[in-house]
Amino acid sequence: MFRSKINAYFVLILFFIASCSPKPTFLKKTGSPACVPSDPDLPFSQYVEDSRKNIEHILSDLRFANGATPYLGQYSAAQAAQMRGPFERLPEKESAGPGKGKGFLLIHGLTDSPYLMRSIADSLEQAYPNATIRAVLLPGHGTVAGDSLNMRHTDWMAVTKYGVRSFEKMETIFDLYLVGFSTGTALAIRHLQDNPKSSKIKGLILISTAVKAKSGAAFLSPYLRWVKEWLDTYSERDAVRYESFSVNAGAEFYLLTKNIIKSITPIDVPVLMAVSADDATIDADAARQFFCGKVTARRRGLIWYASRHAERNIDPPCGDIKEVKLGAVDREFQGTAYRFANYAHTALSMSPADPHYGVNGRYHQCKSYDTPPKMEKFYNCQKGSAKTIFGERDIATKAAKKELDYDYWRRGTFNPDYPRLERAIICFADETCDLQKSMDDESK
Repeated sequence: MFRSKINAYFVLILFFIASCSPKPTFLKKTGSPACVPSDPDLPFSQYVEDSRKNIEHILSDLRFANGATPYLGQYSAAQAAQMRGPFERLPEKESAGPGKGKGFLLIHGLTDSPYLMRSIADSLEQAYPNATIRAVLLPGHGTVAGDSLNMRHTDWMAVTKYGVRSFEKMETIFDLYLVGFSTGTALAIRHLQDNPKSSKIKGLILISTAVKAKSGAAFLSPYLRWVKEWLDTYSERDAVRYESFSVNAGAEFYLLTKNIIKSITPIDVPVLMAVSADDATIDADAARQFFCGKVTARRRGLIWYASRHAERNIDPPCGDIKEVKLGAVDREFQGTAYRFANYAHTALSMSPADPHYGVNGRYHQCKSYDTPPKMEKFYNCQKGSAKTIFGERDIATKAAKKELDYDYWRRGTFNPDYPRLERAIICFADETCDLQKSMDDESK
């Protein structure tokens, strides 16, 4: 009897020790997260530099302590900080020309970084070399995933306001466009709803529009975060964004978006949206209903990436929607063959040519196989093969694997249809351009 009690106590002690085992440093708060500038008039260039230095300092101390890079692609701390930080693109010359008087504020998504807006920034800069392009870093992002544990959506809204203010102070900017990806779309919408008299804002560009979470249990996250820190944790191998997802991140997204659809405030400025019907992160139908019911401006357009599943491809409930069919599974980009199943939430804003996330990018999204200590599938997914496929999470089933005949799947990190999206974005910022025509196939 005494021995059984000792054994029971021993098991309890082992359980306690296991449950209290040290967390990796990147899952702990740093005490120096990205935050809202304390000075609302801080020059944007200074904000960019201060943010980059802070990110590099934290990454150097916490992720490169042993001298080796933790990131797929062999990036240095300085390179990762440059990729993760806010940025700006200034006019190439002070003269009249394409983009003169235009400003674009780019707002990234949850657990992402401004890098997710790089392809769009490149496209805008090429089309409008005399425009001013700025991308903010949402507080709690850019450093390590542990800093997501206490970030707040009110701070995200405040940094969005800081970014807008940086343009409003400029006498040379007359037309401002808010360009959001995922959570960044909700921030753009909320800013306009809260500041309806912001006269410089001439339009919203909303990629993977996030007005409601995919999960029906999202409303529980504000309560769950008090008893649980993480929904998923990974080894943080992406130099651009967090791979681990905290309960707090989901809670703050829910709090940000819970009243967007309920708001009686219509969106009366022009709107361009792009949404995947198969999106596994946000509610695609809610996004489409938002477009049809809340966007009252005559100049509007929605690029709707059709689903693999027939039941999701219902007739559009309103006009101004361009449905893009999936097309062939086997594809080619600049001489590289690849296989594509459907459009992922994480993919729409990125060009296939991107050096990090593109077809030949240095990072391969194989998180579903990152299951230490059994890592053989992860490394095989990293190497890839002629049968490896890109797609959304819904293809990770036995039925889909049999149907699509793949060996490993990578969640999509680039948009094969990016040229269409690029044309539409460039056209959207030119009031003389036919927006609906720009969303058609280039051959038409």
